[in-house]
Amino acid sequence: MKKIISLLMITAAIGGFYACSGSKKSQPSGTVISRVVEDTAQVEYYDAEFEGQQKSYKDKIVGKWKIVSMQRQAKMPLEKLENVTITIEADSSFSGKAPCNSMSGDYTLKGASIRFGRILTTKMACEHIQQETAMVQLLEKTVSTFSLAEGKLMLLDGSSNTVFVCER
Repeated sequence: MKKIISLLMITAAIGGFYACSGSKKSQPSGTVISRVVEDTAQVEYYDAEFEGQQKSYKDKIVGKWKIVSMQRQAKMPLEKLENVTITIEADSSFSGKAPCNSMSGDYTLKGASIRFGRILTTKMACEHIQQETAMVQLLEKTVSTFSLAEGKLMLLDGSSNTVFVCER
C-alpha cells in the first residue's frame, strides 16, 4: 500500500513540475490510454490517426520538354536525341514525339516518384526505330524518379542514375 501511495505522490509531483515548467508539448488528438507498468512508471499512448500529405511537384514538371539525351544503362555513353519531345499534362497524361513516331500515355506522380504507363506510339518506320524502341521501354520500365535542377528535368532510374535529360 505504501508503494502505491508513494507512486501516486511521485506522479503528482512530476505532473506538477511539468505543469509549472512553462513549455507545453503538443499531443495528437485522439483517445489517451494510460496504464501503470510494474509499479514504477506510467506509460501513455494515443489511439489516433495521423495524416500527412506529400509535396506535389506537378506544377514544376507540367509543360513541354525537349529530351536531349538518353542513357540506356549506367556507365554507358549518353546518346544525343534530336527532335524528341515530351509534353507532360496536368491531367496525368503525356504526349510527345519519339525519334520516329508520336507517342502518348499516362503517368503517376507521388512526391519525386514518377511512373509512365500505357504508352502508345504510331507505327511508322525510320532509321532510328531501335533508338525509339529503347526510349519507350526505358520510359515504361526503368524511369522511377525525377530531379529538377537548373532548368532541366532529369528522369532517373531506381538507383538515381540519369536515364533522360530534358530541357525546356
